[in-house]
Amino acid sequence: MSSRPSKKRKNPSDLNLSSEGLYLIDASAPFFARKKNKSHTNWSKAPTHELLRKGKVSKKVHKKIREGMLAYARRVRSLGYNALSIDEASYLIYEEAPDQKKSIQKYRKYYGRLFDQVLDLGLAPFLTADIWFGVSAEQYRRRSEALFGGSAMSDRRAFFAHVARLLDNLLADFPQLAGMIFRMGESDGVDVQSPFRSQIVLRDPRDMRQFLQSVLPVFEKHRKMMIFRTWTVGAGKLGDLLWNQSNLQRCIPDFAAKSDYFLLSHKFSQSDFLRMQPLNFYCSNLSIPFILELQTRREYEGFGEFPCFVGFDYEEYSALLRRNPWLKGIHVWCQTGGWSRFRNISFLKRSSFWNELNTAVTVRLFRNHETVIEALRNVGFKKRLEPALELLRLSDELIRQVMYVPSFARRTLFLNRSRIPPLVHVLWDRITITPMVALLYRLFAEDLSGDLARMEEAAGKIERMKSLAKKAGMPYDHRFHRSTFRLFYFASRYLMLGLPEDAHQLKEVFAQYHKDYPDAYQLQLQELPGADGPELARERSLSSMFLRWLMGGIIRTKPGYRWIDRLLFHSWIRFLVLWSLPLWKKQLPDALDEQA
Repeated sequence: MSSRPSKKRKNPSDLNLSSEGLYLIDASAPFFARKKNKSHTNWSKAPTHELLRKGKVSKKVHKKIREGMLAYARRVRSLGYNALSIDEASYLIYEEAPDQKKSIQKYRKYYGRLFDQVLDLGLAPFLTADIWFGVSAEQYRRRSEALFGGSAMSDRRAFFAHVARLLDNLLADFPQLAGMIFRMGESDGVDVQSPFRSQIVLRDPRDMRQFLQSVLPVFEKHRKMMIFRTWTVGAGKLGDLLWNQSNLQRCIPDFAAKSDYFLLSHKFSQSDFLRMQPLNFYCSNLSIPFILELQTRREYEGFGEFPCFVGFDYEEYSALLRRNPWLKGIHVWCQTGGWSRFRNISFLKRSSFWNELNTAVTVRLFRNHETVIEALRNVGFKKRLEPALELLRLSDELIRQVMYVPSFARRTLFLNRSRIPPLVHVLWDRITITPMVALLYRLFAEDLSGDLARMEEAAGKIERMKSLAKKAGMPYDHRFHRSTFRLFYFASRYLMLGLPEDAHQLKEVFAQYHKDYPDAYQLQLQELPGADGPELARERSLSSMFLRWLMGGIIRTKPGYRWIDRLLFHSWIRFLVLWSLPLWKKQLPDALDEQA
């Protein structure tokens, strides 16, 4: 069913993205600016479904969103971005939510105006989509599970032919779109209550090949770009696409790799948007055109509530990729990602200076091939460069040495199909201190004594940042920054040493912190095994010996799978994992169960 406006629309091909390069930035901020405050916000995609008022799409709300989008688009266009990623396709397809027909009609009208507005400003709109959503995704998932995790070839072909038909209609109805960005390895979180909720339906390489064989010809027909993200959360046989090159190559047919309308999209590391990681080796080892995903509102490093400069890492990545013919652009996330109580909205109300600085510098590093120093001069710090640069270096050092456990973060560790992140105990706006997390650090960190000494040294430098910020003319909340890193300091110290006095100090520090900042970081704290004298904690209980044996067996230091991995994580013993889950679930961050 179509609802094409009679008005002639602009064509994104006029923007010459192929010669200019693709400099995408997410455009969820204007949607979040209209969202009601909640204790926790899911920042992983625009909350379009939450903008309904009494079951109806509000004309007033979407008018405000378009006004916010206009201001937002002008800002990011002035920085050098030439395309926006806009959430999402599920609100524009009738067949997948037939009971939402009236709402979808309104969404289509309002989104059409939004796309026109973006094009008028010289920005190409890209629409995001999960694979897949709605009634057909739910039905296909159930049939697949009934067939013990697989699906008949005829059923698979029919389902993806159905998806291709819907996308064909969508691209015909909205010619303003420059393309679409597909997420296949993650679905909506458990906290999302929406008629447009997504499901993971690509389970193995056959699914992915069939999807591309069905859908890519549609994009070639319409001369639109199909961007396919390699991000996964470890689910199914495609759960290792983020780092397993041989599996990824099995999934991408030759015709897709050679298509002028197909791009892969990689995060900058084999894990997530975190520090202390080398550039994703896909960037140098795959001969398939790609864009690089970068985050400037770092979801694991404060959401922009304190200085969190990404320029030093991104400068290094940019230099490594400068002569790479397969790099076609970048996709910057300045609002998207994670769950938290923090409420800053990039380039709009309650904005974050630190997020905006990251976003301005990042595009200059990749588009103009500038250095960090050149970029800082060009975004307004020409006369105040020295104090600004020193403050940003100190903030980077603080995060690396106090928030992270460096000798653990530098390790490359795998658990089944997932790369273990370099930062485990801080997840979004929660700090998790449990025996399992402590044991993970103590088993695999290579120099805890050195980490502790460097942490002590770095923590003492935060006082200098107050005077530097004043000299640089940067808006800086020194009290919040100092209080937050004091909390990180005692959390890391307790994880490393397990001393009772550190636990007591941590409780006192958090009590005052929570009183001063009730909507900031939360603490999940369990008692840890103590230390013997000056030595680092060495657990001797039977349970901790078992955990040591288990963790040492299932975690590996090389990407290749071992026979024990194939045995322990075989689908036939999945029920054992589910049976044992209550035994160790309390050792994990609460957020994994409540939101992720």
